[in-house]
Amino acid sequence: MKPSLIPSSLTSRLILLGIALLLIGALGRTVLLSNYLRDDLQKQTADQLLAIANYVAQDIERDLADRQRLLERVAGNLGRVTNPADWQARLGQAQNLNPLFSHGMLLVDRAGRVRLDYPPHPGRSGSSLAERAYFQTALAGKSSIGRPFIDDPATGAILPMAVPVRDANDAVTAVLVGYSALHSANFMAALYATRIGDSGGLLLVSPEHRLFVAASDQGRVLRPTPADGVNPMHDRTMRGFRGTGITVNAAGTEEIAATASVPSGNWFVVARQPTEEAFAPLDRLRSFILKNTAVILPAFIVFMVIVMRSMLRPLMETARRADLMTLGEIPLATLPVARNDEVGHLTGAFNRMLSKLLESRAELAHMAHHDPLTGLPNRKLLADRMSQALARAQRNQTRIAILFLDLDGFKPINDRFGHEAGDQALVEVARRLGGMLRQEDTLARVGGDEFVILISDLTDNAERVVAKVAEKCLAIFAPEFAIAGHDCRLSTSIGIAVGDADGEQLLIAADQAMYRAKEQGRGRYCWT
Repeated sequence: MKPSLIPSSLTSRLILLGIALLLIGALGRTVLLSNYLRDDLQKQTADQLLAIANYVAQDIERDLADRQRLLERVAGNLGRVTNPADWQARLGQAQNLNPLFSHGMLLVDRAGRVRLDYPPHPGRSGSSLAERAYFQTALAGKSSIGRPFIDDPATGAILPMAVPVRDANDAVTAVLVGYSALHSANFMAALYATRIGDSGGLLLVSPEHRLFVAASDQGRVLRPTPADGVNPMHDRTMRGFRGTGITVNAAGTEEIAATASVPSGNWFVVARQPTEEAFAPLDRLRSFILKNTAVILPAFIVFMVIVMRSMLRPLMETARRADLMTLGEIPLATLPVARNDEVGHLTGAFNRMLSKLLESRAELAHMAHHDPLTGLPNRKLLADRMSQALARAQRNQTRIAILFLDLDGFKPINDRFGHEAGDQALVEVARRLGGMLRQEDTLARVGGDEFVILISDLTDNAERVVAKVAEKCLAIFAPEFAIAGHDCRLSTSIGIAVGDADGEQLLIAADQAMYRAKEQGRGRYCWT
């Protein structure tokens, strides 16, 4: 029988199975690994974006706090100046020493008129800020950050900040306002310098004004935020949520986003990156796996054909030999078990041989060496163990002992209560004798009611040890035997032989000593 590629052949099925496993493995790796890595990449990207958002938020918070402190310090100095002529000098000195406000500082009186402007800016002095919310808040005694505005398209968006100016009586006498360009060298530098991938970016959002205050993409600056319902995560963030998530922006692009608060301005920073860019490594991995599989598959098919033909050729030969074994034409030998295919033919032959062997071999082996009634070693196994014990004795200069036991009173039990009762008595005797011996000693049944005990590895105290064993043997017969519902008494006569010579001679000597024990009154032991 030759290996073939017909659909029912093992070769074809193994090749098809290999192809299926290869494809399933590739698909499984693509799906499972992609899902696993997607979750991992999403978490890593979200953590990175959150770290960026927190860093930028802290930088913006620090910039706002620096400007807030500068305004408060200048306002305090102005409040202590009684001569209005000195205000311009104080304002210019502060601006020149610490030019945090790129578009200068303004002193506004309670009516909202700009009284001082440093550095001077055309059209600013004398203008009114009375309607500006940040002015009204500062006039009420609280520091304020206003809504960004564009004064000049060339200079970009400007952020106003205002603090009250108080006199010696703590009354608000004026308002100090500072203007900072949102995109200036010393303001929000982290927001503009930080890059997130190729298409990600940062947003600074004012929930109060529903406005993008600043952004990596200048086209978004001072644009209104999306309407409610357009971007679910944006809606949650506007209501106070801070953290990370995946969302779809107003343009329909799925993004991973992270948000962090800027407390001074009641703003929040959004760090975002499109999932298409964040998960680009997964797309490359999937493409690699599929291309790799497309390259491997043809080579795998050729390899499987060659290997299967090579592997199945000896299996077919094995099946042929199994048939010959079952016919008895060649010696029996073990064969591998296979399924119901080419190798399955070997299974039938193997099973037939195995059934024959299992039915007889174990039973015959046990019967050849053990007494079927008591399960004790028989004379053959005893002889083998005596031979081993004598070999050890000669090597180690020790001796062995043979105790030959013949039951006293067994025949009346057998005659009176029957053979089953006699068998019961023999089994109980074997149990009692076996329970008192060492594990390395041998108890064998060598005849109808005859037992032999082999004690090995005896040294100078052999006689004392053997005598003690013999006395134990006599003692176990003291309790009555419950046989066939009757209490019966049994005893034993024991012949003992000790030596390191021929085992059969020792057995004969012990047998003869046993008969002397019977002649001397039974229920005792005698030495050779």
